[in-house]
Amino acid sequence: MIVTILIVEDQLIRTNVEKEGQNLELQNHTIATQVAAFVGNINNSYTKQYVDDIIKESSFEYGARILILNLEGEVLIDSYDTLVGSTLDTNEIQSALEGRSESTIYTHESDFVFYCATPIIEQNNLVGISFLSTSANHIFEDVNEIIDHLLFIFTTAVLMSVLISVIFARIISRPIESLTKSVQNITQGKYDTKVDVTSKDEIGELGNAFNMMATKLYQVDERRRKFVSNVSHELRTPMTSMKIVSETLLANSTWEESVYREFLNDIHIEVDRLNNIIDSLLYLVRVEKDDLELDYNMTYVNYLIEWVIKTLKPIADQKNIDLKLVSHNKVQIQLDQEKMQQCLLNIIGNSVKYTPEGGSVTIDLSESKEIVSIKIIDTGIGIPEKDLPFIFDRFYRVDEARARKTGGTGLGLAIAQQIVMLHQGTIEVESQFGIGTTVSIKIPRL
Repeated sequence: MIVTILIVEDQLIRTNVEKEGQNLELQNHTIATQVAAFVGNINNSYTKQYVDDIIKESSFEYGARILILNLEGEVLIDSYDTLVGSTLDTNEIQSALEGRSESTIYTHESDFVFYCATPIIEQNNLVGISFLSTSANHIFEDVNEIIDHLLFIFTTAVLMSVLISVIFARIISRPIESLTKSVQNITQGKYDTKVDVTSKDEIGELGNAFNMMATKLYQVDERRRKFVSNVSHELRTPMTSMKIVSETLLANSTWEESVYREFLNDIHIEVDRLNNIIDSLLYLVRVEKDDLELDYNMTYVNYLIEWVIKTLKPIADQKNIDLKLVSHNKVQIQLDQEKMQQCLLNIIGNSVKYTPEGGSVTIDLSESKEIVSIKIIDTGIGIPEKDLPFIFDRFYRVDEARARKTGGTGLGLAIAQQIVMLHQGTIEVESQFGIGTTVSIKIPRL
């Protein structure tokens, strides 16, 4: 009987340790995926703070200590802020440097600790290591509790305990083996991996949770790939233009001053485009942070819109566009004035840009007990119906040539939508190609 109990105890510990190791590797892989795009630029204070926020939030969520290391084993970020600058060298870290994720349980005095190291991969290049450590005492506490119950059962029915052990092994081991293979596929970047869920017990729940996690990882990876591709394309275009202009200048040492000035002006314009893209990206990242807090203040929306109109009036006057606000009373609401200014500046600015000479842009402001409604109505060139579902996507442009001419970055509407959502509001667009566009913003009263 004692031998059987020891065998069951060992099997339980092995299974739970293996299961816990898999969960840690999944958690650590999720963290590595989140920070992969930023580790290469960790020396930038803004990027470092952003990664630090991610690590500390994950540390709190998983109840674990998380370190981000460079390829020399130096700690770049510590969720506990005590090991930054130190150098670590463990078997798990060495495995991660070889491109493998590894987790190991250790005994420290009377406690058990799990170490897990996962390589951080960016565009098929190893850029760092995510190192996670957490207590494993609960595994043995859970096993000890089970063993106490088994002791009681074994004293009354040894044969029944053997039968239960066999059934338990059949129920647990096979799904765990299947899940282990799926986990290995996930760690290799095969995010479309799914497990077959055939039961409604804890293993079935674990399988469902794994499938949801795999789907989420797949979506995150696809968005990351698309975003990196779009950013690369957007940054490469002005860089290519500047390179062509500079090579043209260098090809001849006897250009006239007017030619130099013309070419330098072209370079200046492309540098401005780069700055606009980078500023918009940084602003978009800032408003997308989960822990971002809005600076709510009681604001007269009329004055807010009038400020935006005043800013855009010179551009509208150049095109003889009638830019005006229509409102029958003063409207007050709690909102973040700076962010809502940016939102309206993006949307109304688009209306002015894409409205032909002699047209009009009207901002209609109204309110009810529950919401404040802002409608931007223009007589511009409109948006084709096929493009309407995608206009809030980052870098999406209805007409690439038209966007190049107006200097757009393709991020303005994405930023505007994010700001409205932060205010728990909604934004909708109706448009008829060649006739005009109406953008409706609704902000609830808090």
